[in-house]
Amino acid sequence: MGTPFISFLGPSNLDDYDNKFSFSQQPESIPKTFLDAMEVREEIFVREQGVPQENEFDSDDPRACHWVVYASVNTTTQAEQKDAAGNVVVRKQSVTKSQPIGTIRLVPFPHPPHPEPGSSYAADALETDPERDFSQPPPYIVDRATTYHDGKEPYMKLGRIAVLKEFRGAGIARLLVSAAMTWIQQNFTYFNPSVKTVGMDGMNASNIGEIPVWKGLICVHAQEQVAKTWAKWGFQLDEGMGTWMEEGIAHVGMFQRLNLEPSTAE
Repeated sequence: MGTPFISFLGPSNLDDYDNKFSFSQQPESIPKTFLDAMEVREEIFVREQGVPQENEFDSDDPRACHWVVYASVNTTTQAEQKDAAGNVVVRKQSVTKSQPIGTIRLVPFPHPPHPEPGSSYAADALETDPERDFSQPPPYIVDRATTYHDGKEPYMKLGRIAVLKEFRGAGIARLLVSAAMTWIQQNFTYFNPSVKTVGMDGMNASNIGEIPVWKGLICVHAQEQVAKTWAKWGFQLDEGMGTWMEEGIAHVGMFQRLNLEPSTAE
């Protein structure tokens, strides 16, 4: 594997994405970086972990930022061949191409309510609310308070982190988390809503002081089996969120607060 490099994709128009089909069957209008992210996610979540194909793409994907790590992978297309005397009669041939090997996304606020302890969800962004328009972001709400979230403060959500099996243990996941958190530190006003666009009622605010502004809080819905890894990256287990099931996998909530001093945003 050569030196990995990262590609960034901001919020994108994914109206033509059909969640019934694989990334390789999507129309040309879908950004290539997103298709590469889905290539990795399908390998890990759909084939490796058994998540239904139609649940992997969700309503958070268009409004999220995505990062994809690529590696230069050399593949042999023709093996070397020798004659009986040991002379090379056919030289080895190979081709090098960039392969997506890992991905992560960052979903802006607002978010659906925190999952209830002991509950079960088919997909974390598709709550069982028959009246919600999933083509639009969820509404601004006052959520239940947990250990690290007061129920009101806006937070970003990291998720869908995935690394191909053969590239695990090489620091790719840490690279992705670092890239996402560094970017949002440097662009910390990127997702703050516009009063002109959203309106005070749309932000569930009655005065200027109640306008939701991001202050550095990041959440992950971590698979319980990898919570210790997120802890190594600075995230703290939120006992108040409890444990719930997403796609049949136990999950817990974890939070970290980033420093948004002006010096970090220059």
